[in-house]
Amino acid sequence: MNTNTPLFQLHETKDYKEFSYYKFNRDIDKRKVAKLKKSIQKTGQVINPITVSLEGKVIDGQHRLEALKEMKMPVYYVVRRINGTIMRELIEGNNVVDKWKPIHFCKAYAETGNLEYQKILDAHAFWEKKLNRTLPLGSIIKSYTNAEGPKFRDGLAVYLKNRGDKIFNILMQLDKLYEDKMAFHFNNIRSLVALIKTNKNFDAEHFIDQCKKKKFNTYSTVEDTLDSMISVYNYHILSPSKKIRL
Repeated sequence: MNTNTPLFQLHETKDYKEFSYYKFNRDIDKRKVAKLKKSIQKTGQVINPITVSLEGKVIDGQHRLEALKEMKMPVYYVVRRINGTIMRELIEGNNVVDKWKPIHFCKAYAETGNLEYQKILDAHAFWEKKLNRTLPLGSIIKSYTNAEGPKFRDGLAVYLKNRGDKIFNILMQLDKLYEDKMAFHFNNIRSLVALIKTNKNFDAEHFIDQCKKKKFNTYSTVEDTLDSMISVYNYHILSPSKKIRL
């Protein structure tokens, strides 16, 4: 790509090797490509050009590109420079038709150099490998960061290694202790986050020991799960200062 290219100047090429994808680009949906090909065959044209970075990475229009490649047709494209503002526009633009999931936001920010989001991805990969199971990214986000919802989507999450490791080590021990496979239930994670944030004296080893004596229950609500965890943690503790509460 020509780095001196003015923004929004329309270009045309049949050299498909000029284009590549970001790691966070979603997987190509062959059904969408097929529909686009039918539409192009019917109208004889593509209404919107694809948008790429200076390096030729596709920002918007990956399915259009694949359809045109298969049809051996010219690709019309415009170039955008990626900076903080454009990154926000990139996310919004790709989020209009197919809503992004947390994994898409995480990969997007990590790809553009946000180390906090790269650490989130690394923690997710680590625990999936260690537990040998598929793990919702939301479980990692809740345990290891200070952000959910809009704050997370805006790239403002901070990675909290100590808290996340503490929670997941507890869950891993509970997973071995109980046979109901409920240890990694999201209400358990939410409850542990709340208890650890509220109680500086929360003792993970004590909690596990208590769970060996008396099982807490995972309920359909966080409130009931919290009450059960608190009851188990405080079981037979006489000193008020060592009890936990909300």
